Amino acid sequence: MREHRLVRSLSLVVFVTVAIMSVAGFFVGRRAVREQEERLLRERAREVAALLTNSTDSIRTGLELLGETYVGRGERGPGFTAAARSLLEGGVLLVGVVEVVGDALEFGAAEGTGVADGDALSGERADVVRRAADEVDLVSSLVDSDEVTGRSLVLALGRDDGLVVYQETAVDPATPVPSAPDTPFRDLDLALYRSPTPATDELVLTTRSDLPLSGRVDEQVLVVGADRWLLVVASPDDLTGALSTAFPWVILGGGLGAAISTAAIVELLARRHRYALGLVDVRTRELRETIGELEGARAVADAANRSKSVFLSRMSHELRTPLNAVLGFAQVLELEELSQDQRESVDQIIKGGRHLLELINEVLDIARAETGDLALSPEPVLVADLVRDALDLIAPLANQRSIHFVRDGAAGCEEYVFADRQRLKQVLLNLLSNAVKYNRHGGSVAVSCEHVSPTRLRINVTDTGPGISPERMGLLFLPFERLGAETSEQEGTGIGLALSRHLAEAMGGSLDVDTVHGQGSTFVVELPLVEGPVERFERLNHADADDGPDVEATATRHVVLYIEDNLANLKLVERVVAGRGNVEIIPAMQGRLGLTLAREHHPALVLLDLHLPDVPGDEVLQQLRDDPQTAAIPVVVISADATQGQVQRLLAAGAVAYLTKPLNVRELLALIDEALVDD
Repeated sequence: MREHRLVRSLSLVVFVTVAIMSVAGFFVGRRAVREQEERLLRERAREVAALLTNSTDSIRTGLELLGETYVGRGERGPGFTAAARSLLEGGVLLVGVVEVVGDALEFGAAEGTGVADGDALSGERADVVRRAADEVDLVSSLVDSDEVTGRSLVLALGRDDGLVVYQETAVDPATPVPSAPDTPFRDLDLALYRSPTPATDELVLTTRSDLPLSGRVDEQVLVVGADRWLLVVASPDDLTGALSTAFPWVILGGGLGAAISTAAIVELLARRHRYALGLVDVRTRELRETIGELEGARAVADAANRSKSVFLSRMSHELRTPLNAVLGFAQVLELEELSQDQRESVDQIIKGGRHLLELINEVLDIARAETGDLALSPEPVLVADLVRDALDLIAPLANQRSIHFVRDGAAGCEEYVFADRQRLKQVLLNLLSNAVKYNRHGGSVAVSCEHVSPTRLRINVTDTGPGISPERMGLLFLPFERLGAETSEQEGTGIGLALSRHLAEAMGGSLDVDTVHGQGSTFVVELPLVEGPVERFERLNHADADDGPDVEATATRHVVLYIEDNLANLKLVERVVAGRGNVEIIPAMQGRLGLTLAREHHPALVLLDLHLPDVPGDEVLQQLRDDPQTAAIPVVVISADATQGQVQRLLAAGAVAYLTKPLNVRELLALIDEALVDD
């Protein structure tokens, strides 16, 4: 009897212990799920906030460009009209530049619904414009409108010169915006207020009519110029998914079941132990069978647990990868005192952000290409140089996949084509990257060039990949179309080929493909052939070679710094000044290197190309002018962009002259001689 009571007590203790552990696991799991829900909502809110901030920054940039276009002429011009009309989309009612005429505010130039040049602003709209002029920043306000929408969002950007760039957009806060799967706020409810507090009369847009939002809510304050906006985000459903929500209950139910089963087993084993000697063998076999069943159940549980871990890992990866691109917060953290582990984490965030920025840039590039707004600076470019650079950049990726580069065919690329150097390099990198990523392991990639006519050069990029099936050829150059590769491990957006074709066509060429399904593909870039700058110089100036005496070398040597990434142009300038024995050309093929050399050598003259691989030329000019060590050095800008607005802008920024390509050799020599006399 005593033994029976001990067995019952032991069973009860086992049951209570396992049950307590199950209940504890339930509460811990539920708390973890809630924390994960809050974290995911916060990250989603930050993602939407970042996208909205990028959108307002884009609007600000558009207004700044519109103001610059107006100021460039001091009145309405074709450039202003084109820029203004490009902003009239997405509900924008009107845009314009407001001038102060006495006590009145009048449109110097305007485009849009119900507005004309010279119209005056009054009431709330005039108040917004005056506030923008005082703040010299972007300000905003919601005003009553005579339009059907009833309300308008006014954005006004104050400038240092007293002008205000104005934009008015129709809004309808009373009508919820649908939360479609392709929107950044999919599966979310949000409300955007034009104030740092959720004021009903400052509501810009919402996805729900019943406000304020309730439940799991996260708030993000957005900096929009001189104002602070509030983004309120809520999640109507579980962000972690049904499996994570049910997981604590699975722990509780499974634990209680295990507690009951374990208690019953303990009592059963103890009771059978009383039969002792006579039934030892039989009971031992039964016990072994029971243990085998338990081990099998454990194996099944382990397999299920592994499957769950894989699922959660993939889900976490898919959610975390795009969210790591929050560059603003990462840059703020980078300025703090961080431990080594924390700094490595911030570096990873910045790396992801830059990758996302590259994708955004590609989307912007293809949008500009489709609308004809893509700025190009074509010049004679040596194809062999670009091919070598592109192959060197893609080599690490090729080594990872054991892809072999066939370089023999590139010998025919020692020709010049008329193209934008950076954009042509971008096209080659896109084609080579695809040729490596979608190739078979251990395959090969070949680059070759051939003449298709006396005036055209063809660049071929050939791979040994799977090729493209005929039924998918029509989709190959469509934006965001990956031909089923989105289900593979290869990253990408489907923009590269579409953008490359637009770039090739914008440079007067073409991009096409010749493919055999199962054997490989050859992508063909065709561009116009031109004469090299050195050859052109020698041909045009051969007859004038003895027109005047060369400047003899003297004891004083003068340094001219040429910041240019096109090797052919560097050789041309070196050939032009070869007759002046007292002039030494120092080349710099990157903007940052050029700044360093300018400070070290203090040259008599700086020749500056605008399109550099690391820093834009106009930024290099600005840094040269701002640095006391280099502020007095004369800078001559050399570019293929001959637009009058560009020339005036660079001269106003501090350049002493602006030369266009192809170079006028006599004009260049005159500028060099003038700089040497003043040095």
